[in-house]
Amino acid sequence: MTKLQSIKDKIVQAYDLKHASTGVYRRWQDEYRAEVNKISKNRNLTDSGKFKLKELLAERKTVELMKMSKSQQDEYRSLLGEAQKEARKVADTKPPVVDKAIAERFDKAFGELKTAVMLATPEKAIIILNEFVEGTEEPALVDRIRAEFSSIIAPVVGQAKQEDKNKLIDLFEHTQRKAKGAEVIEAEQLIEQAEGMSGQKFFSLAVMERVIEVHAEAKKYLNDPDAFFEEYPGTEKINTAMRTEEEVILEAASEID
Repeated sequence: MTKLQSIKDKIVQAYDLKHASTGVYRRWQDEYRAEVNKISKNRNLTDSGKFKLKELLAERKTVELMKMSKSQQDEYRSLLGEAQKEARKVADTKPPVVDKAIAERFDKAFGELKTAVMLATPEKAIIILNEFVEGTEEPALVDRIRAEFSSIIAPVVGQAKQEDKNKLIDLFEHTQRKAKGAEVIEAEQLIEQAEGMSGQKFFSLAVMERVIEVHAEAKKYLNDPDAFFEEYPGTEKINTAMRTEEEVILEAASEID
């Protein structure tokens, strides 16, 4: 597996995790609704008792939802963080050293190019320079053209029409891209993609519209569970799979005599 493929795989995993979040929430919501319904159908409880039990259930389930959200988002951002880190290593990689014989041939041709451009019209100079850039494959050598681009075109740029100047700008940008090499360019694109995904809200608007039925705090903090646990310290330690002591006592006190 190439480095770039490993990076792409992590981004895809993160995308799949986010894409699946709506389904994960719906399954959680179905379980929550089932518990609410169980309280509603309990004929042994007073109406006020049912109401209070549902409130306590909503509070406990909100904590459970925040834990689930945090777990998913931590994994999501971890994958994207690893992808960015690996991609930056590729993007910062220096071009491979050029074979000595190839470098010597380039030096000779490069010198001849400068002379040819200096003696040419702006239109012809653009053609000559473009062909030279296209004919140079090694990123390290293309980078030398990029580094000296302004001095190469200096003899003709003053005579160039605006149309020719625009072509020179395009050629320079093309030279910049080619100097990086295809792998570096793709790595930079992957960094941008991962950064863009990191800045997105994890849960969709559809989920945000549904979660209000659980609790106002659930909607407020669903996409920022860390802020929830900062606001309510200690709740992360609650065993949300079990009813709280308060729920048990309240249910007993709410039974119809």
